[in-house]
Amino acid sequence: MPIDPNDPEVAAYLRRMANKQSRVEAQMEALNQRYQAMAAAAEDDKIELKRLGQALKKAAARIRYIEDIPGKRVPYFMGFQIQVPGQSNPTVSLSGSRLSDSKQVSQDGPFVATTYLSAFLLRTYSLGPYDGTSENPGRPNDADAGSEVSTPLSGRFRPVSSSADPFSGAYIGPGIGGIPANAASLSAAQAVQTFRPGIIDFLFEVADEGVDRLRQNQIPIPSRYLFSEFDRPLYLPVSDFFERGSSIRFSATLTRDIGFAEINYASLPNGFQEGAVSPPPDPIANDPVQSGRMIVALGGTLYFTMLGYKILQAQSPAV
Repeated sequence: MPIDPNDPEVAAYLRRMANKQSRVEAQMEALNQRYQAMAAAAEDDKIELKRLGQALKKAAARIRYIEDIPGKRVPYFMGFQIQVPGQSNPTVSLSGSRLSDSKQVSQDGPFVATTYLSAFLLRTYSLGPYDGTSENPGRPNDADAGSEVSTPLSGRFRPVSSSADPFSGAYIGPGIGGIPANAASLSAAQAVQTFRPGIIDFLFEVADEGVDRLRQNQIPIPSRYLFSEFDRPLYLPVSDFFERGSSIRFSATLTRDIGFAEINYASLPNGFQEGAVSPPPDPIANDPVQSGRMIVALGGTLYFTMLGYKILQAQSPAV
């Protein structure tokens, strides 16, 4: 039996089927869009997982220790210099003065410090001209106060701690080592000069200014630790690393004035003399072998050295 397209029931049925088809197509389109979104998210996750895997692999291969940094090792002395003036004014003390020097690590490679070293190069300074008496000749021709003068003490290296003197503060005389105790006297003990001239004592600090990192807490380090056993240096517990371009600052705070020294020496024959003080200390006429005498202020150059090595041809940054 043929279907009459003009039949109202047939027309209604066809409209219902068309609406159903439209809804099915809309649902399929929505499902397709959702699938595409999920596929894209999965692809992004895949890329992210790949990137994370690469990052983990790179982190696993990253340098973790100084010894793993590739490059040539060469010994290196990172030196610091601080000029310590002699006293030129009796009312001015250098005790408590904080003196600093900074050095920058060169671009040829990072620096690794393993040891601290220090020494003090002694210099002598004039106290200025002064008149004397008939019994004690003066020195009216001496250089102005604070002027450096050359004496037998000039240019000598001295320790950076008073404890470097084995018998500092100890009485050595009668009553010691089997000598009768009743022979000891207070005057004999006072006559012993227990501290040698030219020794410097200070508190020091080390800082990496580039990263604002100190190598100690708020308490400075005594110079005594630099000479824990006479000339034994201060070995660091671990190697200290400084990247290229790092600015290292060494600061020293003097705990006392270096003081003065009395120089006594004899005139030498044939025009020889110790030092270049002109005139020589207390020249005494008609007595070429008589000892001369001069009192000078002590100062000098404080050397602080970080001993270690440079790593040449290292990657940048090294770690």
